[in-house]
Amino acid sequence: MNQRARELGAVNSHFVNPNGLPMPGQYSTARDLSMIARVAYANSTIRSIVCLPQLVFRYANGRTRELENTNKVLKRLPYCNGMKTGYTEAAGHCLICSGARAGRDIIVVVLGDSKAGVWRDASALLSWGLWSLNNNGSPSRPSLTGVAEHVH
Repeated sequence: MNQRARELGAVNSHFVNPNGLPMPGQYSTARDLSMIARVAYANSTIRSIVCLPQLVFRYANGRTRELENTNKVLKRLPYCNGMKTGYTEAAGHCLICSGARAGRDIIVVVLGDSKAGVWRDASALLSWGLWSLNNNGSPSRPSLTGVAEHVH
C-alpha cells in the first residue's frame, strides 16, 4: 500500500493498516489523500458506488443489509458525487468529497474539522472549485483562498 501510494505521488503518507484507524506511525496529508482519491475517482465502478445515497448489500447466503451513505454533502448538493467520510477522535471529522459540473471534476479534502464544520467547509470548497477555478486549476478570483484538487 505504501509503495503504491508513493507511485501515485503521495510521498507524505505512511500507512500501517488499510482501514485508516489510528496507529502509531500512520499519517497522511490532504494533498496525498487527494492524489489517492483521484485514482479511485477514475475507476468507474468505485465512482458508481460512492455516489449512491444508499445501497442494499447482499451476502453470499442471501441475507441483505441496507447501507446508508453518511456524506451529507452528497445529499445536499446535486453536483456532489461522492466520496468518503471519516471520523476518529485523533483525526476529527474528515471528508474526501468529489463533484462534477460541465466537464470539470474536482476532489476536495477536509481533515480535522468539527462535526458541523466538515459539511459546511467541504460544500464551500466544492462549490468554489467547480465555479471559481479556471480550466488550469488557478483561482479566477484571487481574493478567495482554499484547497481544491483539480482532477481533469
